[in-house]
Amino acid sequence: MKKRFTFPSEKISFFTATTALFFLLCGCQTIKQFIPNDEVRRFGTDRKYPDLNYTGDGNFTDYGRKAGILRFVLDLGEVDLQKDATQVHQLKGLPEVEFVCYLRVDHPLPTLGKPKNFEAEDLVVEMTLEDENRTEVFSEKAPLKNWTWSGSVGAPQSDLYTQKTIFTPKKGKSYRLSLKIREGNPDAPQAQLLLMGGGWKAF
Repeated sequence: MKKRFTFPSEKISFFTATTALFFLLCGCQTIKQFIPNDEVRRFGTDRKYPDLNYTGDGNFTDYGRKAGILRFVLDLGEVDLQKDATQVHQLKGLPEVEFVCYLRVDHPLPTLGKPKNFEAEDLVVEMTLEDENRTEVFSEKAPLKNWTWSGSVGAPQSDLYTQKTIFTPKKGKSYRLSLKIREGNPDAPQAQLLLMGGGWKAF
């Protein structure tokens, strides 16, 4: 039986090919790490929502993946605080991010403490959210003086909310948002009902 001899050049070629394949595989893994994953948020860019299709009430706006905060805004229209009123809104197709239900009032945000010259501080606002099975998600009933004031200092409007008016919708679920004013105040400012949330800075 003849013994086959392996020449040094063959050994070198085999070693070179094996080494090249190793670095190629490692390189692919390294490159893969730098390929953007659209399913997660990262610094400067929010994740994609390929199935996003809002079909509920109001005017829904997506400000895009570069929005740091408040990427999604749902404008549910005006709220008349000057008289008794009830509003009911159907929410369908919201993205699965944390939303805050705001009551935006035409009154500047105070620099410190409570707002000055706000005539409607004792006006009681009720806000209730239920899912499609009529299961209560949250319920708030409090005078506006107990709501948290937020927004930009110096702006002509302020966004009011409480810790109870925050929720994260479940994918594919529908919701029913109710707002009630049992005793309006003729001195109350104009108001607007908004849902805002999302953005690559939001957690």
